[in-house]
Amino acid sequence: MNIHIKAYQSILSERFALMVLIAITAFLWSVNQVNLLSLFVISGISAFLLVQLEIKRRTQELVDKRLADFEKKITHSRKMKSLQANALDGLPSPILLVDSNNIISFANSAALDLLGHNIPSNDVFLYLRQSNFVAALENIIAGKKIEYGVIRYTNSQGRSFDVTVAPVTSSSTTDTSSNIQVMVFFYEVTSLLQTEQMRVDFVANASHELRTPLTSITGFIETLQGPAAHDSAARQRFLDIMSRESNRMIRLIDDLLSLSRIEMTRHVSPDQLVDLRNLINSSIRTLTSQAADRNLTFETQFVEPSPKVKADSDQITQVLINLLGNAVKYADAQTKIHVSVSTHANSKHLIITIRDEGPGIAPEHLARLTERFYRIDTARSRKMGGTGLGLAIVKHILLRHSGQLEIKSVIGEGTSFAFKLPIAEN
Repeated sequence: MNIHIKAYQSILSERFALMVLIAITAFLWSVNQVNLLSLFVISGISAFLLVQLEIKRRTQELVDKRLADFEKKITHSRKMKSLQANALDGLPSPILLVDSNNIISFANSAALDLLGHNIPSNDVFLYLRQSNFVAALENIIAGKKIEYGVIRYTNSQGRSFDVTVAPVTSSSTTDTSSNIQVMVFFYEVTSLLQTEQMRVDFVANASHELRTPLTSITGFIETLQGPAAHDSAARQRFLDIMSRESNRMIRLIDDLLSLSRIEMTRHVSPDQLVDLRNLINSSIRTLTSQAADRNLTFETQFVEPSPKVKADSDQITQVLINLLGNAVKYADAQTKIHVSVSTHANSKHLIITIRDEGPGIAPEHLARLTERFYRIDTARSRKMGGTGLGLAIVKHILLRHSGQLEIKSVIGEGTSFAFKLPIAEN
């Protein structure tokens, strides 16, 4: 731009010099120092030079206009490229651009987080070494169109991705072989794979839980039809066992149906006004006889005054029965089960805590207690009639109530389960 300003200044200087020359010539002619012929010659030359200067000025204006248009296009192109780069950088999925030399020319923020912040300008094969990825990249750079299946990439943290490799060519020239790039797009499937694995595990566990009592019942039926057909004592003993196993299957099916119903209403917020004190006292009365068999007593503590909460009364009763029932089963005999209701620090929720004085739970089990069919002691749980779904049901009910189950335990001192419910607005 400075060059064109100087060109304009030069044109103006030349024009000014000619005008001065014409003025001096006119002055000299007026005082009879220059004859008429010389005046016409000088004036003609000056006029010719002025025309040339005007043509030069117009030409310079046209050049400047075209240059300004070109610079505007360049600026717009840079802005568009910057916008596209920012758009790619803002995507949550990792994206790489790889040039024809297998060098990573661009990586968005998600790709940097996944593969490392030093990956730009490095060879892509340092980070993606799968044979099908290498083949796909090389064939795309070579211009071959070959269909590939899913390229699965799993990093050291257990995150899994389906990788798509596609060519990206410039439209600025017909010779695309020199500017071809490859876009590598990562689509995360970690949660999908985990969900699929959970489904497979759930079906396997449910089948196993149902098959075990069914196998026992079938075996006892065959025994009663054969060797024990006329043994009244054995028949009574076997019938009692068959009854327990049948009841166990009924409990398991009931829990499965309950879990299914809860998941169906997962996104429907509860809107009942519930008196939590009444629900807790009613749940305690339900379990009093079982607690008495082990000389367990309940100790309750309520916040005063006790406000109502917004919840589903049937589901919260189910939560209380599950948690109190577990405390009754696993607490040490002749101890207390503590039930307390306090106000959360935000004054918008009530915190319900159920604490036993049992043997406690090892830290490695705490995070998995709410998984379906997960048991610390499988044999003891089955002996006590557990289905392995109780805490999973509790977790899903609390998710519907926008809460979660908090579990704390100290070996030899006991375990506490706590959750919160929203206080109903007056």
